[in-house]
Amino acid sequence: MALFKSKIKLDDRLRARVEEHVAAVGFASVEEFVIYCIEKELSTAEDDDEAKIADRLRGLGYIE
Repeated sequence: MALFKSKIKLDDRLRARVEEHVAAVGFASVEEFVIYCIEKELSTAEDDDEAKIADRLRGLGYIE
């Protein structure tokens, strides 16, 4: 965990929607949900990067 806290501002309507969703699906807090979403997005981006690299290597004939 970071040694400092970051704050993310959400407009009131979005925050209310997030709070409802958090309560409905069982996250402990809005912060926990935001962390989950960011980690999921970063994981997806990393997977996409790996796939692009594999496609390039395949195109160059280095892997099959």
